[in-house]
Amino acid sequence: MRWPCRVAFAVLRRVVLAPALFGILLLTAIVVAQPPPVAGLPLPRISLVAPNGAKAGGTVEIAITGGDIEDPTGLFFSHPGITAELIETPDPKVDPKQPPPAVKKKGMAGPVMIYKYKVTVAADVPLGQHDLRVMNQYGVSNPRAFVVGDLNEVNEKEPNNDVEQAQKVELNTTINGIINAPTDVDYYSFKGTKGQRVVCSCLASGIESRAHPVLELFEATTGKKLAGNRDYHHNDALVDATLPADGDYLVRLAQFTHTAGGPEYFYRLSISTAPWIDAVLPPMVEAGKSAQLTVYGRNLPGGQPDPTMVLDGAVLEKAVVTVNAPNDPMALQRLAFTGHVGAPASNLDGFEYRLKNAAGSSNPYLIQIARAPVVADNNANSKRETPQALTLPCEVAGRLDRAHPVAWYSFAAKKGEAYSIELIGDRMGSPIDLAFNLYNADTKGLITEQDDDLETLSPSQLYTRTTDPARYAFKVPADGNFQLLVKSNESPTRAGPRQLYRLRVAPEAPDFRLVAMAPSPMFPEAMVLRPASHQEVTVFVWRRDGFTGPIEVSMDGLPAGVTCKPQIIGPGVKQASLVIGATPEAATWTGEAKIKGTAKINGQDVVREARSATITFPGNPGQVGLPLFSRLDRSLVLAMRDKSAYSVTIGSETAAAPQGDKITLPVKVDRHLADFKTPVSVVALNLPVGVLFNNNNAAMPVANDVGSLVLTVGPQTIPGTYTIAFRGAAQVPFAKDPMAKTKPNVNLAAASNPVTITILPKSVANVTLTPPNANAKVGTPVDVAVKVARLFDYAGEFKVELVQPANAKGIAAPEVVIPAGKDEAKLTLTIDADAAVGNRADLIVRATAMFGTTPVVHEAKLAINITK
Repeated sequence: MRWPCRVAFAVLRRVVLAPALFGILLLTAIVVAQPPPVAGLPLPRISLVAPNGAKAGGTVEIAITGGDIEDPTGLFFSHPGITAELIETPDPKVDPKQPPPAVKKKGMAGPVMIYKYKVTVAADVPLGQHDLRVMNQYGVSNPRAFVVGDLNEVNEKEPNNDVEQAQKVELNTTINGIINAPTDVDYYSFKGTKGQRVVCSCLASGIESRAHPVLELFEATTGKKLAGNRDYHHNDALVDATLPADGDYLVRLAQFTHTAGGPEYFYRLSISTAPWIDAVLPPMVEAGKSAQLTVYGRNLPGGQPDPTMVLDGAVLEKAVVTVNAPNDPMALQRLAFTGHVGAPASNLDGFEYRLKNAAGSSNPYLIQIARAPVVADNNANSKRETPQALTLPCEVAGRLDRAHPVAWYSFAAKKGEAYSIELIGDRMGSPIDLAFNLYNADTKGLITEQDDDLETLSPSQLYTRTTDPARYAFKVPADGNFQLLVKSNESPTRAGPRQLYRLRVAPEAPDFRLVAMAPSPMFPEAMVLRPASHQEVTVFVWRRDGFTGPIEVSMDGLPAGVTCKPQIIGPGVKQASLVIGATPEAATWTGEAKIKGTAKINGQDVVREARSATITFPGNPGQVGLPLFSRLDRSLVLAMRDKSAYSVTIGSETAAAPQGDKITLPVKVDRHLADFKTPVSVVALNLPVGVLFNNNNAAMPVANDVGSLVLTVGPQTIPGTYTIAFRGAAQVPFAKDPMAKTKPNVNLAAASNPVTITILPKSVANVTLTPPNANAKVGTPVDVAVKVARLFDYAGEFKVELVQPANAKGIAAPEVVIPAGKDEAKLTLTIDADAAVGNRADLIVRATAMFGTTPVVHEAKLAINITK
């Protein structure tokens, strides 16, 4: 019998696909859908790891495919309990007099290299994703996901393209497979027992695969389809069924629409009776508290079916568990999660939760750290007439389903109070497109409607756009009552147990999170530094609740000879370059480093660790600026390697200029290679908004290796202190073979040392006098109120004094201070007996503020009419 789902492709499959063991295609295929990076010095990049996982306590043989990974010195794992031993190298048996053909793979800077390793995973290595990198003489590579599980693991064995060819596997097994052609269909067969609830999970995008699998479960004897799914979470798929009888069952897996396939279309298919967590409510807990959570899923220990919770036709189970949230200050600012974390979720805080039964452990589920007291949606607020009353501050844990498609909330607030209204769904993995409306409950008038947040930290490198609404800063216009409508743009066509959300209504709590990445805006790579040179790290800033202040960043864990002086991410800046420097004596090294940021918030030093991220799939050089996939990785890894071709040095470490002025910096190029003769051009990195370099031209040639770099400070540039850097670009002769007679030129960039610039404001306040024209009698004091309307978030003090012409007599006033954070002081003038009677319009009230170490002077004219 032929099932309709596979008849159309049966003949074509047999023509296209030849029998092969898992991995043969990977080891021989050349076509990979990755564009090549711009030519430069060799930098190891890996595109594939197959299989990309193993069982805790076991071993596995893996094949690593990449470019510029020749002569590896080892693998670098993000957990020390994972180790590797090289067992096979790409050693083509060729005539030594004839060089091997230069096989190029799309997406690789050099010829394709494939190395095989035996990987050993200690039994105590945590379950979940870890990072694998290749080390060699050129540096350390970008990371690829390596998954540690607790099920037995096997590799796909071709041919398994038809029902009669189905690969037999045991229940509670993970299969590592590949959709090796658009028309490839993979079948797996297992024996089950009546009443068993079997969950089939196919990870694809969650493990950096391009596959978009369609997953189906069938009863083998009848061909009856028991379940089917795609897009459970991004491109991952999930099906489950309670088996109707003892016997054989089939799992069918294929690429959606049958339009793509190849080595990068790999997957991890788990067929098991282990628990699976679909949703947890509430999805967040308060720091340091014990909380009862309701878990919805399949095969839950102690779980009971909940007929009201149905997902893709499957009734979910429900179990109540107790979770203890961390209270350690550092743990509260981390995202301790071993699953895939995409760029939009990179600012969340939380920890993972798993369940376990006799078969194995569940998937990890992210429990977030709440920023306000948690309350539950009461499920009785679907109408405007029956809103759920909130006591502020709070975070509401809610869910939208067909019985509860919208949620209404109400709260009271007083004039002048400022609240953040934030709604999170998409960012925490809920398949929901949220929006909210804010109303004046007394007048029924709409205050705002918030939908998709269009802002992103980067147009390509760390693309954080989300379907969640942007945070709304609500300044209460008058005492009153207000209503919030939470809704989904896809309701009720897409609603169910997983449509969870967090609604926060609380006073603003300014804060920040940092994400660090290798500098390439288009390609997966790691940090490689060379002696007598500098390298930059791109640092992105998530600014929470309106925080705009400066952040001092530094780096710890660096080896001898490598330094990173503290540098300033200026006010309001969301992307900056942190520069690392190496001395000429710095030795070869590979290791993890940590970046931390420190900011002053509400008078207190706030320290935050930076998270690390990497581009997953490279961009196309001809399409610069398009959004790319990127994800958080486990650590920032730096390699120190020999040698540098040249260095760029800025002669001034500090500089200052007022708004509307210019900054001139001396620059020098030092060449470290005798045959490097070509010119060097310099570009500026991540300048503050409003600051132009080289009259807004992209690059400036450095003639004769010395010159001046000119920055033009715009009149609207936000005053503050910023650390900036520059990057040199040149064509440098290079060949991998140091004895080569000819060396073609390659593009080579070199960062400069960092420079701290201070943009001085023309003023930090508008000063007014009350009254500006005073009447005074001889011998009678006169009070003048000096008020400041602060600008640029300046919160320091002002020294206020009376300034008179040099020959003036009879008027005096002691200096007063407007304290930090205050807006007014009283200047008391005394009129002596020898004061001339009449109108004095030549007086000045001067208010002086210190912006860093620079005084900023403000003056207002004062006139006094003196009478006897």
